[in-house]
Amino acid sequence: MNIKFFSLITIIVAVGCKNIDSEIQKETSQNKEIDSIKIVMDANVAPFLKDSSVTSISIGIYKNGKESIAHYGEMDPGKGNLPTNATLYEIASVTKTLTGTVAAQAVLDSKLNLDDDIRKYLKRKYKNLEYNGHPILIKHVLTHTSRLPSNNEGVDELFKNRDDSLFIKFNEIEKKLTKEKFYNYLQKITLDTIPGTKYRYSNVGANLMAHILETVYEKPFISLLNEIVLDKAGMINTKMNLSEEESSVLVNGYDDQDNLMPHLPLGNTLWGADGGLKSTMPDLVKYMKFQLESNDPAVNESHKKLYQEDPTEWIGYFWRIDENDEGIYYHHHGGSFGMNTYFFVYPEYDLGIAASTNSGGAKASSVLREVVDGLLDDLKPFGKKSIMRAISAKCYEDIDAGIQYYYQLKAENIDTYNFSDENELNRLGYKFLRQGKIKEAIKIFTLLVEEFPEASNPYDSLGEAYFENKNYELSMINYKKSLKLNPQNENALMMINRINELQEVK
Repeated sequence: MNIKFFSLITIIVAVGCKNIDSEIQKETSQNKEIDSIKIVMDANVAPFLKDSSVTSISIGIYKNGKESIAHYGEMDPGKGNLPTNATLYEIASVTKTLTGTVAAQAVLDSKLNLDDDIRKYLKRKYKNLEYNGHPILIKHVLTHTSRLPSNNEGVDELFKNRDDSLFIKFNEIEKKLTKEKFYNYLQKITLDTIPGTKYRYSNVGANLMAHILETVYEKPFISLLNEIVLDKAGMINTKMNLSEEESSVLVNGYDDQDNLMPHLPLGNTLWGADGGLKSTMPDLVKYMKFQLESNDPAVNESHKKLYQEDPTEWIGYFWRIDENDEGIYYHHHGGSFGMNTYFFVYPEYDLGIAASTNSGGAKASSVLREVVDGLLDDLKPFGKKSIMRAISAKCYEDIDAGIQYYYQLKAENIDTYNFSDENELNRLGYKFLRQGKIKEAIKIFTLLVEEFPEASNPYDSLGEAYFENKNYELSMINYKKSLKLNPQNENALMMINRINELQEVK
């Protein structure tokens, strides 16, 4: 055999073997990474499945270009039926982020301008949709600063007087809605301040945005969702309205007492832009990839900061946007009477996290958020660790010892743990409060106030804990302090009025 030819074959085989070895090593490394993510998911979910407020949890993670999905618990109490990749969850208000992406595309297409008066796109006359000559602009709707009501006509009144029949009454109102009734309600609204100056979460605003998008594109809103987001992201199992077959894999929702809850009727009567989408965990992972790696112009536009709430928090095109010394991230929570979903994307870490449970209510929401925070804490490649997680176990053993441990860690490991985010202690305080451990909550919120004396929210939280403890005098003091630091704190104002009413009755 020709020596040169033999040498060439040898080189080709050697290079081929090297490439195969490289691919094997790469695949092994990827498998190890996926296995390590699965271990992290198992570890973070395990303690929370013991909590009676959740029955099942599905988690999706997109990290460094790799997908990991896991399901835990049982969809229906006592039946042992594990969620699967085919299980559909109501993602509720996470829907708004997709609505925002469609709006972002409309801005890029010059169909909309952020500074447009919304009445430009409404057929009827709406002289009421302004305050002292200041109209509602497109950007005000997208950032929940329009001052439109939170919910459709009659719903806000229900939430002021919560009782066990709330979900029944809510569904009765929503099922009877029509677009004609929606337009009529818009004409009854009276704004209470200049749009763009105060935040108030508005489902009405999200549906109004869907109407405006239909107007400028002359297409149904669901078609726009498909074209601009769902088809591009490959989210083939994310739907607004379900067929009979699809409805069979829509998971049942439960409250924290394991009572079966009805599914939201959103999307059947109005546009569903506020919270009508149902999705699977694999599709939510595809949505993470779309957010992190697509380089789609509409995605980038939707991430722009349009309204600043405080030094570290903004709102984009319906996105919640947070930024700290570790970078920026985008997120949204979706909650219904029987489900909760959290969706986060962290570009700095090339990481996306979604978690869903078919349990509704504040307790389940709190549990699920802790799972997400734990996953982030374990998976992020750099940055400070959660101080809440570090002291939580000790606080449950002995609240005073836990607080002393906090001071110890701050003195000895200030660069290791995140002491700069007031939400760390705030979440721990609410964890105690929702479990009926009011005295422990008061001690954590007192620590929070000491650590962040110039922030409004810590006083609001401490005021709530004192209110739950029926110490109305101290509750009033803290709510007033919160309102002084943030005159736009509507919750503090509402609670001050409520305490005054209770004291008048006495």
